[in-house]
Amino acid sequence: MFNSHNLCQEYPGLSSIINVCDYTVAELALVLVGTIFWVVVYFIIIRNGFKDKFVEMPVPAAASNLAWEFTWAFLVTTDLGLLFVWGLRVWFFMDLLIFYQVLKYGHKQLSTPVLIKYFRPIEIASVILWTIGFYLFIVEGYDTSMGATSAYIITVIMASLYAIFYLSSNFREGYSFTAAWCKMVGNALMSIFVFLHYPQMYFLQLLTIVVFILNVLYVASFKLKKA
Repeated sequence: MFNSHNLCQEYPGLSSIINVCDYTVAELALVLVGTIFWVVVYFIIIRNGFKDKFVEMPVPAAASNLAWEFTWAFLVTTDLGLLFVWGLRVWFFMDLLIFYQVLKYGHKQLSTPVLIKYFRPIEIASVILWTIGFYLFIVEGYDTSMGATSAYIITVIMASLYAIFYLSSNFREGYSFTAAWCKMVGNALMSIFVFLHYPQMYFLQLLTIVVFILNVLYVASFKLKKA
């Protein structure tokens, strides 16, 4: 069995690449595998978006998601190590493609004429405001050193909107059941990490529980699509 404390002692340079000094091997593995599941989700969204001319990520969540990734990829640095820093940057550019699809096809999720008319400037302004908000949230000391609290705040929003937008959509074929499962598993792995690494951060733990419940409801909602 790998012991992160031993790795930290024996390979001090390793912690700059992957932080085995402050995180256990199990914790790092949970974050890494959870991130891979989310990469699969992004790939499915991007592929289906260009194929179907429809983007499944709820447009309000897309703005906060892009802002979070930009903030943690370029404005502040996670303490997980360079592997995760560059992983976040790759993740950001994948999300940039999704945001392009949001600007191009996102109006199809809306039904209010005035929102459709001003959809693009509202979406861009939302990204800017979320970015400012995240940066202030971090520098004022409210977030964890790897962004878990802010990430789960927007994940609650995203998980809520996914089920609502899916059930109210006239184009349910544009939503991927595989992506829904990968999203649920990816978040669940991250949630286990939270309970292991932040055992006394009860608000953050509560957010992970809410996200899990919402993800289960979203996966279950696919069973209602013929109803």
